[in-house]
Amino acid sequence: MRSRKTIRLNGVNYEIDSEKITRLAGRLEPKGIDKYWVKIQGRKLPPKQVVSELLNVPLVDFTTMDATRILGAVGFQVHSAEDKTEPVRVQSDALLQEYLRSHGLTDVEVDPVIENSSSRPDYRLRADGFEVLFDVEELSTKPPDGRIRGGAYNPYGPIREKIIAARRKFKDMEGHCCCLVLENQERPRIGLNWQIIMGAMLSALGLPSSIGQQEAEALKHSAVLPESTIISATIVVERYPIGEKRFRLFVYEREQELGRELGIDEYLQAIQQSAGTERDLSLIRVRVRVHENPHARVPLERRLFQGPFDERYGVIDGTQHIGQIYVGSGVMDFEKLSSTAKLLSQS
Repeated sequence: MRSRKTIRLNGVNYEIDSEKITRLAGRLEPKGIDKYWVKIQGRKLPPKQVVSELLNVPLVDFTTMDATRILGAVGFQVHSAEDKTEPVRVQSDALLQEYLRSHGLTDVEVDPVIENSSSRPDYRLRADGFEVLFDVEELSTKPPDGRIRGGAYNPYGPIREKIIAARRKFKDMEGHCCCLVLENQERPRIGLNWQIIMGAMLSALGLPSSIGQQEAEALKHSAVLPESTIISATIVVERYPIGEKRFRLFVYEREQELGRELGIDEYLQAIQQSAGTERDLSLIRVRVRVHENPHARVPLERRLFQGPFDERYGVIDGTQHIGQIYVGSGVMDFEKLSSTAKLLSQS
């Protein structure tokens, strides 16, 4: 999957492209590999050699860490002779690892030992001088799938269970930024939209579940227990099918133009014509949606997780209302196309 990014090295901005790097790697003759390498199209290459050729910058002008950051920004992982295989516990782990690599966040420790703590988080991320601990969970299939007494559906319960379990895990990690990461592939009845996540978080704090006009008063007058300040944010990691959304918008607009639905042959032809374009059905981006705990003892740094398809929710600056406080340019550009695009983006 092609990826383009703007990176900065020694005060200069460079536009880099994963396909260009792949083509470059195919014609490079690898120099001696010492401790570090990057594997591209089955070939091992020194990461500094690749970056030096790509940017036309002398090897002595940058470090291996710089090369790791640059290649990681477009999805290439630099390996070390000391690397241990990262355990992928569940699908949510795989998605989180993919997201971190694709955004150049490579300083990640698995099952780190935390001083004065009897338990271990799943991951520790260090980036831009900040440190974040992650507990990664997925909502797997199991009865009763969110039902409460009388058969009614409770959208908050399963998520609240994960939040409470994460609080227990993080209970003696005071002073750290602790985040719960959620992913849901198997339980379609459990929605992970921002209102449900924030509702589950607030109800776990002892506040009303609903996000509405009373949210400001609830936040203002709430008495928050110490254990409710441990989790900095609940983060949803997911695949955002931007190609499919663009294709569905294209089909909708075409049908509006024709005044009828597309026939089967027309629909299949539209799929074929979309292949390799921005509306290719296979075009997917892994993204995160961050939901801030308004009472977190250690807030999650807002400069983190600002990818082009990421979103963030929390208390809007200057108010006591909860809503969207960040949306990436990829999502924003699509939603600006039309009211229908905005509906498709949120579906």
